[in-house]
Amino acid sequence: MAEAAGALDGVTVVDLTAHVAGPYATKLLADLGARVVKIERPGGDPARALGPWLDDEPGPDRGGAWQFLNTNKESIVLDLKTAGGRGALERLLPRASLVVVGHAPAVAERLGTAPDALRAVADVNVLSITNFGWSGPYRDYALSETALYAMGGEMFSHGTADREPLKLGGTVSLLQCGAMAAIAALGAVHAGEVHGIAQRVDVSLFDVQLNSVDRRSSTILAWRFSGRVNERPAAAGPSTAGGLAGVFPCADGYVELTASAGPYWRRFAEMIGRPDFLEPPWTDPAWLATPEARAEIDLALVPWLLERTRAQVWEAARECHAILAPLFTAADLYADPVFRERGLWERVEHETLGAFPMLGRPYLLGETPWAIRRAAPRLGQDTDAILAELGYDRAARDELRRTGAAA
Repeated sequence: MAEAAGALDGVTVVDLTAHVAGPYATKLLADLGARVVKIERPGGDPARALGPWLDDEPGPDRGGAWQFLNTNKESIVLDLKTAGGRGALERLLPRASLVVVGHAPAVAERLGTAPDALRAVADVNVLSITNFGWSGPYRDYALSETALYAMGGEMFSHGTADREPLKLGGTVSLLQCGAMAAIAALGAVHAGEVHGIAQRVDVSLFDVQLNSVDRRSSTILAWRFSGRVNERPAAAGPSTAGGLAGVFPCADGYVELTASAGPYWRRFAEMIGRPDFLEPPWTDPAWLATPEARAEIDLALVPWLLERTRAQVWEAARECHAILAPLFTAADLYADPVFRERGLWERVEHETLGAFPMLGRPYLLGETPWAIRRAAPRLGQDTDAILAELGYDRAARDELRRTGAAA
């Protein structure tokens, strides 16, 4: 049976990005069927050096981050500092529907990968991902995930009032920027197909951070409308300001619980078998916010939780329609049969690493499905085939390798 067509079949993307944000954007396009030709610098994308490692053995193809961010792509190694590497890129550009560039402005100008320079070679959509955009005094500033979170919104309001601010963990901002870039890319490709135009698309990590779904846009607008700035709370963790909320321990881990004053407080009281919590003074949100109320809640709740597993607590919550969820570990997610049935995990085959699990589709398209057609490529796995496709004969390909322009 023939494989179903991907939504982006026929779209070719030249990927000049590295690390997290750009590769995630192009991965989303590749998983929808686009052909993504990833141009790696000599030595490869730095993401190849990121763990965790398959079987705890480091290697350029063995990192989980690399494998996740680069499914369905082809890899060609070109040194764009050389005339030969630049020439190969220029042969590739006219074949593309979209070029995605992740170089900082100053670097792009040196390498000739700035959007206007690429569009001078071919009339192609060029999407550029930068830290602060292409203009202004910040344009060449470097960014870390911590600096991005600090400058871009809500770090000042995370944590407690008597301590320094905190950031959310991981690389959530970089991944969100990649997702936003993929949306912008789809808009550019669609405009090209419908209106026959190619354009420059600029995506700034900082701009995306300001528009983050993590309440940054709403809190920034709140200041503009009200003059109020978010403040860190006096205490971290569970709060009884109008009810109960937070993460609590149980027999085999933790659960997250919310029992705000009103109907959800009633369901919480039913869940733990405390009908007295439905009588005054427990019906008064102001009483729920007092230290005395918190002490009584802890005396009732903590022993009840510690006698039950996450599954038992979750079942009790569902019976009462209380707002509660178990804190799943990665091992829990991998083993959960419901998530497996829904396609959370796919099995990929790698020609040197063998078979291993990979996170599956983030959405369902009924007729043009998302699919992992191939594992992330080995460094330069497709260099020879792509150069041949661009018209380089064997002698020319060997010369590019001899001079270090390709690998």
